[in-house]
Amino acid sequence: MICSRRSCRWFVVFLLVAIGVPAWAGVSPHGPEGKRFGLGIVLGDPTGLTGKGYVSERLAVDGIVSWSFIDEAVTLIGDVTYDFFDLSMAGAAVGIPFYAGVGGKVAFDERGKNADRTLVGIRVPVGLAFQWAQHPIELFIEVAPGIELAPATTVDITGGLGARFYF
Repeated sequence: MICSRRSCRWFVVFLLVAIGVPAWAGVSPHGPEGKRFGLGIVLGDPTGLTGKGYVSERLAVDGIVSWSFIDEAVTLIGDVTYDFFDLSMAGAAVGIPFYAGVGGKVAFDERGKNADRTLVGIRVPVGLAFQWAQHPIELFIEVAPGIELAPATTVDITGGLGARFYF
């Protein structure tokens, strides 16, 4: 097993802190209504809860705690993303940032088809977000090609549709 229960718990603690710190930091806000921290849901593979916090105007940390129907496992994902450019027109009611980043994935399968297996991988999320200027809501679509490194090296692709409410 690549990730012991103890080290995986530390990964979860790190992920929660990395997502939460931007919400308390004195950074310039970005996102819907200029807010910098959002929570919501994502549907696809994986399906679950998501959080995103802007560290600066374009740099964000996001995470997903979910269930993967493909791996049949509880999956934890953490990414650092960068908004490269906005596809919307100046002064538009909806901003449409194109983003890409890099992150990691850990999946725990204790009762499914591959009991006691832990998957560890690297992913490269790419997506579009739709952020309203007058409402604290973000909709996004994302695809994340990657590589599973353990227990075997395989190509991996995840993605989905999601929504976040910003505080």
